[in-house]
Amino acid sequence: MELTLFRRFLALGAALWRRCCVTRAAVRPAAPVTTPDGTRLTAHDQRPTTDDSVGGKVRWGRPDCPAPGQAGLWPRDAALSLPARGDSALLRAWVA
Repeated sequence: MELTLFRRFLALGAALWRRCCVTRAAVRPAAPVTTPDGTRLTAHDQRPTTDDSVGGKVRWGRPDCPAPGQAGLWPRDAALSLPARGDSALLRAWVA
């Protein structure tokens, strides 16, 4: 019974995390996004991404701000404490 409840708790956590990511990603940046060298970027459509969280893989879309000749920049990642790639910070802490 305890294992079943824990799995349901993780699934609920994953659903809430996805909802948080989707809600925050839907908000466009108020100011123009700029790269460290000062290049102004414009937000494009939502691009799919996957976050490996403690509740499992969470798929959602985030606004992409590409720069010519560079990989995209995702301004909401810092607000959500998302790593550039890989597992979430909490998942890495749990594994350690």
